[in-house]
Amino acid sequence: MKKSYVLTYAAIAVLVVAAAAVIYWAYFADRGGSDYDVIMDAAPFELTDTEGNTVSLDNTNGKARLVYFFFSTCPDVCPPTTQVLSKVQEELKKEEAFGDETAILQITFDPENDTVERLKEFSSYFDADYSGWHFLRSDDQQYLLDLAKGYGVGVQKTEQGDYAHTNVYVLVDKEGKIRNYYLVGDRMDEIEPADIAEDMIELAKE
Repeated sequence: MKKSYVLTYAAIAVLVVAAAAVIYWAYFADRGGSDYDVIMDAAPFELTDTEGNTVSLDNTNGKARLVYFFFSTCPDVCPPTTQVLSKVQEELKKEEAFGDETAILQITFDPENDTVERLKEFSSYFDADYSGWHFLRSDDQQYLLDLAKGYGVGVQKTEQGDYAHTNVYVLVDKEGKIRNYYLVGDRMDEIEPADIAEDMIELAKE
């Protein structure tokens, strides 16, 4: 697999609750070579997509997955990071690996604002194909925050009412093992969607 990552946003560095995790992710982001080792088990979950379907870690096993935690009213990093995922979707489609072999799971941790209607609106901006790109939610915010933590993602509500969070893609293999973290940062143009898609396809073929 090719190694593909960029540095984290400087603003995320001030997220105290995630400081130790950032060091952990940076260590694993430098791993590369012909394969990514298993880092840890992905946390199980059961969420609902925009079509009312239940999507879980178990019922997506058998596919390589890219997991991203976000909130749609994010004033800075989430929209461009989602735009990159749109390009990953395009690359997976080119290789005829989208949907059946791979999936993108985008999980909100702000269910109060990210209603089903809002997620449909947000996803439409990025031409999301729901056959393989799922926007997921739960009504239970604590469940979502705990789930993010289980994937090593730090989230903290700010005084302004939005969220500081670690902006990272999590690569999960067919058996539900975390295999890599892609740190998304302020040099968005250095991210290579084709490399991320290639990593997903290679995991899907293992």
